[in-house]
Amino acid sequence: MYSCNDPTPFQRRTVTTPQIILFGLTGGLLPCPAAFTILLVCLQVKQVTLGFALVLCFSLGLALTLVATGTLAAWSVHHASKRIKGFGEFARKAPYFSSALLVAMGLFIAIQGWRHLS
Repeated sequence: MYSCNDPTPFQRRTVTTPQIILFGLTGGLLPCPAAFTILLVCLQVKQVTLGFALVLCFSLGLALTLVATGTLAAWSVHHASKRIKGFGEFARKAPYFSSALLVAMGLFIAIQGWRHLS
């Protein structure tokens, strides 16, 4: 059993190739504003088939990109942790650094926006 504060309940799981492919396919099938815009424009000009073809190609391209990126990232981390001592610990702490950086950037942008309002 693990607690809600424990960030490592899934750390020992291995990710399989079908899971990576499923991630890419589901990511490519999610609707996005650009796809809806393309469909609406194609409906307006009465080119529905072209709209569906464009959205299909966009979704397949996104799926392939997500699968390739996930595979490359998993392969890179695996090989880097073999060659660089302490890389696994760094990789586990990277999301915390990334989230702190995003919060700092958000605060900076909010402060700049607030200063320019008055």
